[in-house]
Amino acid sequence: MSLLSDVRRRALTKGLFGGSRPWLLLGIAAWTFRGLQWALRPEPKVVYRSRLDVGETIVLRNEPAPPTRRQRRKARRAMRRADHKAERLAKRHAKRA
Repeated sequence: MSLLSDVRRRALTKGLFGGSRPWLLLGIAAWTFRGLQWALRPEPKVVYRSRLDVGETIVLRNEPAPPTRRQRRKARRAMRRADHKAERLAKRHAKRA
């Protein structure tokens, strides 16, 4: 839950039902802000529109998001650790032979 949702909930209980005027005013402000966010939200973007004939099908696919910088860094570190481990094992086997 976000801070604004907590304020809205508390404003309902303490302001509207509890009779606290400051909470009521804060609740009005919070609900107004939430209403403006809802009213000003962007319209969904139409990517493709076409009429289908009988028997035609559509395949919807959601491509995975590209890895974030953190994920790339984590993968690089894991590769380096695996390489170091392989080198250590190779050195141990070379000493034994």
